[in-house]
Amino acid sequence: MQRRVLAMLALALLLAAVPTAAQAKGASAANISGGGPGGLPGGPIDIKGDGEPGSGTDLADLADAAGMWALLFEDGQPGNLDSAPVPAATRGPRYTITWTFPNGSGTADKVRQSVWPYAAGGPITYLAAGQKVLDTRTEGGWFRAADNLRRSLITLGLPARPALTAKAPAPAAPAPAPAAAPAPSPAVWPWVAAGLGLLVVAAAVALARRRSPGGVGAS
Repeated sequence: MQRRVLAMLALALLLAAVPTAAQAKGASAANISGGGPGGLPGGPIDIKGDGEPGSGTDLADLADAAGMWALLFEDGQPGNLDSAPVPAATRGPRYTITWTFPNGSGTADKVRQSVWPYAAGGPITYLAAGQKVLDTRTEGGWFRAADNLRRSLITLGLPARPALTAKAPAPAAPAPAPAAAPAPSPAVWPWVAAGLGLLVVAAAVALARRRSPGGVGAS
């Protein structure tokens, strides 16, 4: 009887010490695809291993750099953004990382994350909401990653390209030149000419009177 109790106790301790797949939060694999027409030059990239956070493997480091833990388990942490940090024109090609999470029921959950490694200002990622993972669903969000994500993906097989540069703002339009004073309407010119004509006639009459005998100023 005592041996049976000891055996059951040892089995219970052993089961408690071995984490199940459902308890683990890390991914077991990742598949990288996309990149525009033709996809990756060498085809999709597969990574397998221990993706538990902090394990130091390529899989775990990639998940950390891509913001998976911030988006899945640390909602509201810095980097989890509500909107895209840069416009689409300065993001560059988009890739997709499909993460595999064992769920403990003999199957696995697939979570897809969009990645723009060459975006201006640093890589950005996006996780769509509503994807089933373990015993919950993703809330989604944007993540601004550090440049080590771009370098890591290049090491794994992405094209060795630099980050894009942000477009300079368009120069301000020059101020319009002041408008010239409008020319007199054609209908005004006859009146102007008539007035000038009267002035000329008046001046001629006055000059004639001054020169005539008996006129003003005669000697």
